Amino acid sequence: MGHILSCVTINQRCPLPSYVLSTIHSAKGLEWDAVYVIHAADGNIPSDMATKDSASIEEERRLFYVALTRAKNWLYVLCPLRYYHSYRPGASDHYGMAQRTRFLPEKIMKYFDRQVAGGRIGSEDDAVGSLNLGLTSKAIRGKTKGLWG
Repeated sequence: MGHILSCVTINQRCPLPSYVLSTIHSAKGLEWDAVYVIHAADGNIPSDMATKDSASIEEERRLFYVALTRAKNWLYVLCPLRYYHSYRPGASDHYGMAQRTRFLPEKIMKYFDRQVAGGRIGSEDDAVGSLNLGLTSKAIRGKTKGLWG
């Protein structure tokens, strides 16, 4: 594990595949072959802390645009369907539904291929169709574990 981390953070000529974990702010001016924008849900993009006025929301929109335009070939925007909350008084469970970021309205979504891990739900049915990608939690865990030996 230490060798892999050193490849990612120190050695730019590492013979192993490496990944860059970056914030949107630090990605300005950079590009990568593939970009994953994770947690693209309201509350995160835009941040709840930055929605107090229209100028702050506009800045968050610009930052999201920066994130999307860092990809040379492949762009993946991931949005959770549900959130885990460690404490929710009066709730029947510890989960809440997530809402896709407001910066990706339905009129924009027609340009995305939509996939839902583990099956199809709601309006995602048409986007996924009858395609079975094997994207179950168990399959993803197995493939991820295989990467680390």
